[in-house]
Amino acid sequence: MPDDPVDRDPAGVLLGTLTELSTLGPDAWTDGDVTDQAIRLDRLITLSLLVKEAREMIELSLAESMETDDLYTPVGVLRRVERNTSAWRYEGASERLRDDLAMAVASSVAIDVATGEIDPAKRNVAMAAMRKAYEAIPSFSSLKVAGRKSLGLHIGDYRSYSTHYGVDIEPIGDQ
Repeated sequence: MPDDPVDRDPAGVLLGTLTELSTLGPDAWTDGDVTDQAIRLDRLITLSLLVKEAREMIELSLAESMETDDLYTPVGVLRRVERNTSAWRYEGASERLRDDLAMAVASSVAIDVATGEIDPAKRNVAMAAMRKAYEAIPSFSSLKVAGRKSLGLHIGDYRSYSTHYGVDIEPIGDQ
């Protein structure tokens, strides 16, 4: 049965999709009213997610099945590469990192060197300054070594890290 999804060749489907998309001119994407464009955008987002998922599955499969790190193919050299990724350890971890960093900085600048006590007024001023800075600083996801050492914060408390293998394609002739 040719319409059975199990019997369809993914390479053929991709080639057909690429051919169809490449025939569209640049104005075709933005023609129409807001509703038409919103529908196109929604479908492109869905297509992007499907393509990303398929790419990840193929890359993992190739990386696992390749006997060497470089494999010559008709589309180019497949290179198995190590990919390091990270994600927030739990929901709210990014906000927790910001709060903990603000408190650590505020406490470090509010300490009275003569008595070793934290001056609450200085700490409050420092916290207000940190919060104001966060309004202007884009989100961050790491800490410099010096900051980790002096403030006692460990990024691993907020982010989890993993390593996996993927595959890049280097066209023949670009070596």
